[in-house]
Amino acid sequence: MTGTGRPEPSTAGDAPTPTAAQQRLLEVGSALWRRMVPEDAPLGYRLLPEDGAVTVSHLVRGGGTLYVAADGSVLFAASSVPPHQALETFRSGRRSDTTRLRSADG
Repeated sequence: MTGTGRPEPSTAGDAPTPTAAQQRLLEVGSALWRRMVPEDAPLGYRLLPEDGAVTVSHLVRGGGTLYVAADGSVLFAASSVPPHQALETFRSGRRSDTTRLRSADG
């Protein structure tokens, strides 16, 4: 994560630059994480172009991943959920109630 608080690509090397639509989804996911974790907490992202989606992850042990759909809806997956299982659940259309995600201050 940069000093700007923006997530960094979760893949090493030549990660593709997000499109404007993907950047909007990254901002949705980052804003949700910033409600739950400190501003300087490390975040990473993956682009899911085949799904028209992105993931934004809290890069700490016990963190988690937010799968953000093109419509801005979100699925939260705890770090204990295997990524392939979380993606399958996301693709099935299941989403999280973002009002129930805990805030950083309790």
